Order: sequence, then structure tokens, then C-alpha cells
Amino acid sequence: MTESTEDLSFFDIVGNVRAMRRLKPDPVPMNVMWKVLNAGVQAPSGQNTQPWKFVLVGAADRKKWFADRYAAAFESRFGLKTNPAERGKYRTNGQLGALYHQMDHLHEAPYLLLVCGERDWPFKVAQEDRVGLAPPNYGAVYPCVQNILLACRSLGLGAALTTMHQVFEEELHEYFDIPQDFGVVVTIPIGYPMGRFGPVTRTPAADKTYLDRWGAS
Repeated sequence: MTESTEDLSFFDIVGNVRAMRRLKPDPVPMNVMWKVLNAGVQAPSGQNTQPWKFVLVGAADRKKWFADRYAAAFESRFGLKTNPAERGKYRTNGQLGALYHQMDHLHEAPYLLLVCGERDWPFKVAQEDRVGLAPPNYGAVYPCVQNILLACRSLGLGAALTTMHQVFEEELHEYFDIPQDFGVVVTIPIGYPMGRFGPVTRTPAADKTYLDRWGAS
């Protein structure tokens, strides 16, 4: 079990939130998960609509169902082999190694969190063009997702969001009984990390910022 880091400041935590794809199978107490989820729902949303719902998956058979389709999606879209014996020259360290580890061991994570968002047409889509299912309200749900990731880091939990579920989302809805008025925004495996947290490497804000108009530094 990883020691909690709740005493770290916000700026310590926000500069130390790595995607942790190698997770221990060690159980995570439910009271810890409630802390994570309750941090998520503190996020702001337009008119306080709070358009999020969660499916917290801990059952072994349901995690395996998801993991099998998750790995197959990576193989179909990116050619990443689900069979380790067929990976040949592909390196197994660094980011690709971490991704392969997640493909092979996703079902062992203590929890898979499906973050769902209520469907809501963007303002730019005219009424007459609103045909079929609206997308989830991504802009409202992602602040909730970021709160969850920060809470995980604060509590010493590893997490890494994925959107690969989109490849099999219709199956996902049916298997988990998710109503059509919600879409799955992200899936987050959560557990205690095998590795250590460390500072992230990012381009400084000054190199990404223009003042008053695009191109003016």
C-alpha cells in the first residue's frame, strides 16, 4: 500500500500527477474510493447541473470483460498485439511497456471507474441538426475527471484515464446497463501504483501563451 500524500500542497500535487498504468492488485478500501468520488463531484458545472454518473467496477468477471475488449481495441486500431509472444521487436519499456502492461493486467486493477456524462447538444448545433444521440457534455464532465485524478494522487493512488472504450461503447452500454441518455466519457483504472510518482515533464506555460492575440508573445 502506498502512503497517502494528503499533506502535499495543491501545486506539489498538480506537478506530480503522472499517468500510472502499472497498478498493484492490492485492494483499495471503499472509504478511500468514496473520498475520490466525493472529490470528483465537487467540480463546477454550468447551472450546477452536475451531469455526471459513475459506474465503479470491482467484480472480477466484469473487469475481465472490459479488459479483453480494451486490449482488442488497441490491436484493431494500433496493431498492438494482445498476445505477448507476437510482439516481436516492440520494446517493452517506457510508455509502450506501460501500455502493454495495462493491456495485460487491466483486469487486475482493484477498480475500473466509468465516468459517464449526460448527453447534451452543444450550443453551436442548430435545433434542426440535432439528429440521433447527442454527445456527452464533455466540457462539464472533464473538471470532475481532473478532480478525481488529483484526489487519487493525493491519496497515493495510481490512475490513468483512457477513452479506448469508444471502440466498443455500444457493447459497454448493454453490458453495464448504461442508459442511452448518458455516454461514457472516460474509463479510469485505479489502484496503488507499482512505481513511484515523480514530477511531470511539460512545456512551460510561457511557451504556450500568447498575449491579447494569437502569435503575440
